[in-house]
Amino acid sequence: MSAFIYGLNDCDERVRAVAADEIGDQLHKNKCCCTQCVVNALTVALADCDRGVRRQAEQGLRQCGYDIVDPTCCEVACDNGCVAGNSCVGGNCGAAPVAAPVEAAPNAPAPPAEPKAYFPKRINDENARPISSSKKSLSNLFGMVR
Repeated sequence: MSAFIYGLNDCDERVRAVAADEIGDQLHKNKCCCTQCVVNALTVALADCDRGVRRQAEQGLRQCGYDIVDPTCCEVACDNGCVAGNSCVGGNCGAAPVAAPVEAAPNAPAPPAEPKAYFPKRINDENARPISSSKKSLSNLFGMVR
């Protein structure tokens, strides 16, 4: 079932349609497969751009016992009722509610001052190893001593 849910996220609409169809077939065989993850995936598939995917998702949700309602019915969008075709009369739909203005957030505090760069103390000359020592040179390392 997880593979079918992942298939609903595929970029190819044919794969998404087959995945939704297979989810519906599994739900028809086993009602116990109707979990919250499956319902969420099929609900998201209702917004798919492909009609075949939406149709298969509707059938799958019906197998889970959900009723699919047409979102274009204007019972909630218009005050004056619906006309033929479930559309609003002549653009008389009520305007969308306006959100309350949000108070401005307080200014963020200034960032802390840049920390000073840390430089470790220089190696004392006494502790430094001589680089040009014949015993420690790179030519000795590779066996190229003259």
